[in-house]
Amino acid sequence: MPTGFLNTAPAIALAGGLASALLYVSVLSGGFGALILVYLAPLPLFVSGLWFGFGAVAVAGAVAGGVVLLATGSPVATLGYAATGVLPALVVVRQALLARPAADGGIEWYPPGHLLIGLTGLGVAAFLVAVLLAAGEPGGLEELIRGMVREVAGLFGPEGEAPPPDEALGFASAMPGIMAASWLLMTIVNATLAQGLLMRFGRNRRPPMRLADLELPQWAPPAFAVAVLAAMVLPGTAGFVALNVAIILGLPFAFAGLSVVHVFAERQRSRTALLVGFYLFLFLFGWPIVLMVGLGVIEQWMGFRRRMRAAGPDQEDE
Repeated sequence: MPTGFLNTAPAIALAGGLASALLYVSVLSGGFGALILVYLAPLPLFVSGLWFGFGAVAVAGAVAGGVVLLATGSPVATLGYAATGVLPALVVVRQALLARPAADGGIEWYPPGHLLIGLTGLGVAAFLVAVLLAAGEPGGLEELIRGMVREVAGLFGPEGEAPPPDEALGFASAMPGIMAASWLLMTIVNATLAQGLLMRFGRNRRPPMRLADLELPQWAPPAFAVAVLAAMVLPGTAGFVALNVAIILGLPFAFAGLSVVHVFAERQRSRTALLVGFYLFLFLFGWPIVLMVGLGVIEQWMGFRRRMRAAGPDQEDE
């Protein structure tokens, strides 16, 4: 337990909650910079929790929620902050700090792959709640999103131009899944930044979680395959739900694919340059993430990382 826990933990939790709330409400000032700050709003919560545990992140989340409510005067905005920032932090911190004695006398921490799957399940649950909340609307959530896309297109399109036809709005059907996956990705980024910051100052409770060691549960590939197949064959609302669930479930496999890239890079002399170039390519073009999902699915059955490690750092794969 860190020195001065009883005196420091409440102060860190209070400061973390206040900082998180200020980052979140910074969007009221407008501007692109404020949008970036909003994305970083969960970071202080993760710092508090990964440093002092679940109690600290719970206190930080409560403080932040109260400040957001006072600053915005909007229960809806406060609920949105709690759902997108506080709840994921609570889930991640609780699971990440779970540990038990190992057979070799050490400590066995909660597996990163299971943690990632649990967070993904939270994204699926959030999407399904949105589907249920929009069930009373004509056409449900899918038509609601299409209507929003039409309105945005009308605002930015030439004056007097007819709204785009439904055939041109096919991408709108995938937007909930893409938004949920983006939210989960930012949650992972904030948790990773918090863990790295704590490690930098020697305040981390849990050892680092290496992407190269990521292992997903055995049931994950069949579940993903069922969602993809359902998205391809089911019509109407069922197909819409399956499509977005498949997109969200694809996120863990994208990380599994990236883990293969990291293991491959470990065997190269120019490891850092290779990874920097790869991530630049990935962020500039975007579409290679689909390849990473496919690679992650194949990795679960083929075990590329195991084979590369068995070959050794100075040997060629056969």
